[in-house]
Amino acid sequence: MRRRLLITYLSLTSMLLLGLGVPLAFSLAMNDYHHLANAQVNETGRLATAAARTGDPAADPIWVEQAAAYARGHDAAVLLVDGRGEVVFTTRHGADVDRRAWQRTLRRALDGEVNLPLDYPVNTSAEPLFVAAPVLEHGEAVAAVATVSPTTSLRSQALGQGALLLGVAALGLFATALVAVPLSRWSLRPVRQLHRAVGAIAQGRYGTRAPVDRGPAEVRELAVAVNTMTDRLVAVLEAQRRFVADASHQLRNPLTALRLRIDVLEAEVRDDGSGAVAGVVAEADRLGRILDELLVLARAAEPEHGAVPVEVRSVARARAQAWGAQAAADDIALVVAGEQAVASCQPGVLDQVLDVLLDNALGFSPPGGTVTVHIRADGERIRVSVRDEGPGMSREDMRRSTDRFWRGEQPAGRAGSGLGLAIARALLEGGGGELRLSAAQPHGLVAEVTVPAGMPYVPPRSARAS
Repeated sequence: MRRRLLITYLSLTSMLLLGLGVPLAFSLAMNDYHHLANAQVNETGRLATAAARTGDPAADPIWVEQAAAYARGHDAAVLLVDGRGEVVFTTRHGADVDRRAWQRTLRRALDGEVNLPLDYPVNTSAEPLFVAAPVLEHGEAVAAVATVSPTTSLRSQALGQGALLLGVAALGLFATALVAVPLSRWSLRPVRQLHRAVGAIAQGRYGTRAPVDRGPAEVRELAVAVNTMTDRLVAVLEAQRRFVADASHQLRNPLTALRLRIDVLEAEVRDDGSGAVAGVVAEADRLGRILDELLVLARAAEPEHGAVPVEVRSVARARAQAWGAQAAADDIALVVAGEQAVASCQPGVLDQVLDVLLDNALGFSPPGGTVTVHIRADGERIRVSVRDEGPGMSREDMRRSTDRFWRGEQPAGRAGSGLGLAIARALLEGGGGELRLSAAQPHGLVAEVTVPAGMPYVPPRSARAS
């Protein structure tokens, strides 16, 4: 935005300077040309008047000396032309009226007309200035005096004036840039404040509000609209969280009562109905897990709490030990590898995320397989990957895997709710983390968790002593 303002200021200033400088340069050049033309017309007329007072100007030494003096003083050529248009005298050997434009000017002079070259030509090639005046006897033109003056000095003078104007314009443009930088900062200060407020709201700090008492009226109106939108958004999100939490909590009571009634009925059911009762119990347990996950998901959407340092490898070992019994029952090796590192995240987040990933990895790994948890520090990020040796997922399934209630192809005997990866992603994004799935080689799936790094890892005193 500031760059656009600077470009706008400088563009307008450049147009203004060009609009004033170019006409001024032409005006100065025209003025110099008219000054030279008027002076040459006067001198040519004076020589023509002096020639009319002599019978034969070419033979009059006084007139010849006047013509020679003018030619020396102005680096010009003076020509005397008779009534037939023939040059009978010249101060410069070889000078002649050989140009068509000069011949037209000379013909008008021989017809008794005075020539006033007031039109300014765009004389980039510095063409000489030709002026002719009639020599009159008894009111009739009997001859003509012509002068030819160079205009090289005019062109040099015009170029010098143009360079001077260009330098003044450059200084003006530089001064405009010096003034435009603080002016653009001052103009954009309310916009930057509004931008910072909107950025904080977008990051989940819903208590932030844009200042409504600074800047122009348009920015203040926009700030009021942003604050109103944020208030409504916070109200909607809060209502949604409360609904999910309340609904999940309230459903726990009837579900618990239903589970107790099923336990009572289970003892009264005969053997041929035990399969149906077992199915009802499984669905009730599944419903209970879904309610628990909905509560976790509702808490994950709340504004983030303060991050704390977490030693990642210790958390990974603890969660692997918690899932070790299930891994042993399924004949799956559960390995924790990698370096020790400290992450910065909310309390309990990494534990819940690893529970989700280990549950999925163990559920999809075949007997005899291996699930590996690997920790790696990568600059300002800590990466924790959970790799299994299951069938893996397609690209489309990976893209949809974190959608709520989406369930892909499940192995036999596994009943998921479709909320695990959605909960993991919500928990990580609340603290600046990220969850990414990729294919493992030759088969399987890699779920990689990225969280901000905390302080550098320092081994305990006992480890340093040993």
